[in-house]
Parts: sequence; C-alpha cells; structure tokens
Amino acid sequence: MINHETELKVQAFLDGELSAAEAAQIGELITRDPEAGSLIADLKATSALLNGNEPELPVPESREFYWSRIHRQIELHEQRAAAVDSGEAIPPGWVRFLAPAGALIALAVFVAVSLRSPEGGSPILARDDGHEIETPLEETSSFSFRSEAAAMTVVWVDSHRE
Repeated sequence: MINHETELKVQAFLDGELSAAEAAQIGELITRDPEAGSLIADLKATSALLNGNEPELPVPESREFYWSRIHRQIELHEQRAAAVDSGEAIPPGWVRFLAPAGALIALAVFVAVSLRSPEGGSPILARDDGHEIETPLEETSSFSFRSEAAAMTVVWVDSHRE
C-alpha cells in the first residue's frame, strides 16, 4: 500500500515537478509497483479528462490590462503602508477633538428628539405632575397608569376593606 507522501510524489512526477534523481526513483517505483502504476494511470486519465473538457472563455480585455490593474493595486497598498509608517495617517489635533465632540452633539440631538412625542404634544416620557391622593383611611394603596395614546390617566385606589 502506498502512503500519502508517495502519492504526492507520483503526482509531482506526472506534473514534472521533481528533480532528476527523484524522478528516476519514482519512475522505477511506478514500473515495479502495480499500485503506483495504477495511480499514475488514474492521474493521467483524470488530467486528460479535465484538460479535454475545460471550457475556454475569452476575456474581453487584454492580459496586460489585468496585470496593470494588479500592479496599480499593489502600488496603492505600498503607498498607504508608507503613509502609515511615516505618521501621515494621524489626523491633526483639531480633527481628533471634533470627532468626539461631533459624537456628543449627535447623541444630544438624538436624546432631545426621542423625548418629544411624534405629534408635538407632551413628552414621551411621563413626568410626575405632583398629583397627591389624600385619604382618611390608614391602609390604602394606589396604582396609577398614564396612556399617552388615549391622553388619560387612571388611578386605582384600594382601601383594603373586606
């Protein structure tokens, strides 16, 4: 049985990637080992099948166009890396101050807008208007509910009487 490393060497032999000494050694292995011979035959058949049935799609632009595009991208990347290394990427002091200040202003505007109701009425967050309920009963409790949509407040007073 052939190990994985030998299989890779047989494939490299087929692709012509081995040195002369290694190629002679693998060529001898292929002639004397039937499993290696079967593997090289399968690899040749697969290669022929792939090469014979691979569609060729013409590209509308020339080869030089693609290589020049790649070359421009590499140059742009190198220029950006040089700018970062030289310290040019650090913004001036006033920009470093304005960025957090702008974020705080945006946050303040967001809070101010979110506390207003959509129709310009009272604020969305309910405020305590200072309503107090006075009762002569000692054991009473109250619950209140404010509905902004209905523009009303409901107060439930419970005296705990049986």
